[in-house]
Amino acid sequence: MSYIGEVRRTVFSTFGTAASGVLVATVMGTVQFIKAVSRRRQLNQLGGFDDRMLRDIGLTRSDLRDAASGPLWQDPTAVLVVRSVERRAARRLALREAREAAQVAAHAAAFAAPNSRDASRGDLISCG
Repeated sequence: MSYIGEVRRTVFSTFGTAASGVLVATVMGTVQFIKAVSRRRQLNQLGGFDDRMLRDIGLTRSDLRDAASGPLWQDPTAVLVVRSVERRAARRLALREAREAAQVAAHAAAFAAPNSRDASRGDLISCG
């Protein structure tokens, strides 16, 4: 193949690609840091809520402390979202298990009670 139709990369074009990648990464890191600081301010506002208000949104004071204990550049909302979702899932699971236990108890009670028609006949044996 001849070199006439080939596109050759120079050192400067490779450097430009690398420099633009570094610039984009720096800008994105700065944006993420600014968002994390902004969300930490919002976390401070949540700290002003009373326990009832925090419970309404599925959080506790210890969740706020845990979220604030991370490094400054880390977004604290990720910890809060995970904790809130875990509590909601645990509550739904407990309700589902209680509902299933009530259904099992109702079925057991229905089979344990003899029918009034069978009780009047003395020749049937109860299986209990």
